[in-house]
Amino acid sequence: MRNNTNRGRREKGFAVLLTTLTMFVTIPLAGLAFDLGTCYLIRARLGVAVDAASLAAARALSQGADQPTQDASAKSAAQTYFSANFQNGVWGAFNTQFAPPVVDDSSVPNYRSVTTSASTQAPLYFMRVLGQKSSTINVSARASRRDALVMVVLDRSSSMLYKWNGTQTACSAMIPDAAQFVSNFAQGRDMVGLIIFGSSIFVYPPTTSFNTADKNGNTITSLINSIQCGGNTNTSEAMNTAYAQIQSINSPNRANVIVLMTDGRPNGFKADYYPYVYSPTKCGVQNGRLVGVISEWAGGPFDTGTVAGVMSDTTTQASTSNEVPTPDGPGCQFYNSNNLTLVPNDVRSEPSSGKDFFGNSLTGPYSVENTNFPYNGAAPDLAIITSPRQIIIASTNAVDNQATLIRQDKFLYPAIYTIALEGNAANDPPDTRLLRKMANDPTMETDQDPLLQTFFQQQKGQTKGYFADSPDPSQLCSAFNTIADQIVLRLSQ
Repeated sequence: MRNNTNRGRREKGFAVLLTTLTMFVTIPLAGLAFDLGTCYLIRARLGVAVDAASLAAARALSQGADQPTQDASAKSAAQTYFSANFQNGVWGAFNTQFAPPVVDDSSVPNYRSVTTSASTQAPLYFMRVLGQKSSTINVSARASRRDALVMVVLDRSSSMLYKWNGTQTACSAMIPDAAQFVSNFAQGRDMVGLIIFGSSIFVYPPTTSFNTADKNGNTITSLINSIQCGGNTNTSEAMNTAYAQIQSINSPNRANVIVLMTDGRPNGFKADYYPYVYSPTKCGVQNGRLVGVISEWAGGPFDTGTVAGVMSDTTTQASTSNEVPTPDGPGCQFYNSNNLTLVPNDVRSEPSSGKDFFGNSLTGPYSVENTNFPYNGAAPDLAIITSPRQIIIASTNAVDNQATLIRQDKFLYPAIYTIALEGNAANDPPDTRLLRKMANDPTMETDQDPLLQTFFQQQKGQTKGYFADSPDPSQLCSAFNTIADQIVLRLSQ
């Protein structure tokens, strides 16, 4: 009994000793974990504030008529956003310092960066037994803004005249939103040009002085404000024209961008129809040319309706759709009577060559791959000139092939950004599948639509852009702003 009692006393003493020794280890470790956790939370909060400051500064580089004003705007925005996201006292932090942002305008051509950094003291509680009362936390971030060449391509077709809320048209909603979009770019640094399209195309070449009135008193914004909607949707020529403007500047250091906003399917294309007019009384000019646009005028994506043409494909006015016969049409019934719906009396088919004026295929592959109506997984029947649906299918293939050509440019790397304006014309909705394909939107990779996944794999090596959806015109401004951020900003730690 005495031996057992002594053994028990010894074991209890050992347990007390072991517990005491363990506490000397575990309590400091617990304290260290608490202090490290506090430091981690403060650093994360500080990092969010510095990131927000950098991004806000990069956005603000577009605010101002000259570079010094833009730099000052960036620094002011950085301070404002940092202060809004981090204050002294957060998790006990104190002595917070936000360094003056550093704007680099010249190290890399057509490229600007804003570097922000901040520091704060994180309180230590358990580590004070070792003489450590606080820990210094430093965080920095950099937002980079590449100068951009942006071609804004706006659909002004007649469907934009539908009243989506009973009082306002989509056209009247688009105008201020598109004008606001232009304000995201920096005068003197970025270049902005404008394409306005219906059946005809209006072109305003890209310029760094897009907010300064030209010799005719025009700015990009004033031209957008003058838009009057009407006409059809000659999207392939609009995209071709935008690309040609980018090629004319030929600046690989810039972010070359086409931003397309549309509310419907393509429904017209430019071609030389002279080889396909009726014989022996071929109409047109003597040199054998009948160049212009034929489009679906009424009937939507169905086989019966109205086809119109051959129309002039250009206009010098932003405020008119210019749906007039092509100058190449003397002797044609549509020309002599000024009745574009008579074109089937002059032209017997769409181009049997299967190409539009720019060499884009009219026969696929988009309509063949897409089994949805109105494509039904088939190439158009080019022999039928009177079917609105056949015109739409051919026009859509032309747009798809033009976009593919643009994305494959390995020198200028043009990126296509698309906006679908939905909720406007129920009978003529935008083809969001096409617009995502045109943009080569990265989200196609994981989309539940197998065809979009296929498109992603087919286009993997081509320049990627972004697709933004506007479920109705009231959300169009948000879609434009999303695209602007995608174009100009990149955050790096």
